[in-house]
Amino acid sequence: MRNLEKLSHYLKKMFHSLAVSTAPYIILFWLLIEWPPVNNAIRNGLLIEPIKTPEGAINLATIQLSTLTKGIGCCAQLLEALPYILGFFLLKKLFAAYEKKRIFTHENTQIYKKIGWLAFLNGIFFIPIAQTLMVLTATLSNPPGHRCISLSFGTPNVESIFLGLLLVVISLVMQEAQALQEENQLTV
Repeated sequence: MRNLEKLSHYLKKMFHSLAVSTAPYIILFWLLIEWPPVNNAIRNGLLIEPIKTPEGAINLATIQLSTLTKGIGCCAQLLEALPYILGFFLLKKLFAAYEKKRIFTHENTQIYKKIGWLAFLNGIFFIPIAQTLMVLTATLSNPPGHRCISLSFGTPNVESIFLGLLLVVISLVMQEAQALQEENQLTV
């Protein structure tokens, strides 16, 4: 059990760090997107993949971005990261409970259920909206007639939806196990 406590302690800290650093990282990325080292990393596909549009893939390093398009891109990435940031906070809370040897509790099953619903909503809403905004970011500076806005639904959406539903079902199983554990403790 000591190993679980130790591992949970480190994971709690890691998820806290991810939760508080993701949004500032995204904002800093968009503020520095035209800075040559960042721009070269984008050009080489290191920081962000080219945006898939109906007219083909667009590398953000190859287009002129206005303040408006940078703002839309930043909002798109923040929206896309929101379920992950919330999930990191939930995982931090889960591993804090594990660190205190609270394994099968009602609170933990609720955390799993919330993470499941976050993943489900990510696939249904967050991914399509964020992708739509990124296509708008990549094409807004194009001349009229060459600007695009598209809504897509594909494999990442299905994966996220499936994962979310799976986690909700697991949380229900854990909830039943937790109820049985409480019942056994009362009858002994």
